[in-house]
Amino acid sequence: MSKIVVGIDASPASAAALAWAADQARRTGKSVLAVSVCQIHPVPPSSVPLPVTGHAGADPFREMHERELRLAIDAVDTEGVVVEELVPSGAPGRVLVEIAADADSLVLGGHGYRKGSAIVMGSVTSYCLRHASCPVVVVPLEGDRVDGPVVSRTAQEFR
Repeated sequence: MSKIVVGIDASPASAAALAWAADQARRTGKSVLAVSVCQIHPVPPSSVPLPVTGHAGADPFREMHERELRLAIDAVDTEGVVVEELVPSGAPGRVLVEIAADADSLVLGGHGYRKGSAIVMGSVTSYCLRHASCPVVVVPLEGDRVDGPVVSRTAQEFR
């Protein structure tokens, strides 16, 4: 089964992206992989000593991402859609691009803003637009629409 990868970050824009992806998956018979990238690690590099304040194995950052991911999925109509969840660690743009390497598309919420007549995208979206090997769909919030509901670009357009 083909899949649509969606980046989730607990923002209203990523909720809109997940809703768009679920609707697209329902229409096309694809599955959705909802991804919340945890970029904060509870374990510092081995060269930096840190006092132990919690029990071994606890990862409050990952637990927070898992909770927010579950809340985002529960808030969207996913009836008839297979939705998988993933909470990897690393730099969000790089991780999303790697996970979406074999996906049909990568869907992100638009966190950009207007500067004059230009739309300035956030750093993760910009990274994904430049490096993803699949089409990237940027779903703006309602009211932030420019020329329609989505902006879609592929990495090949930037090469």
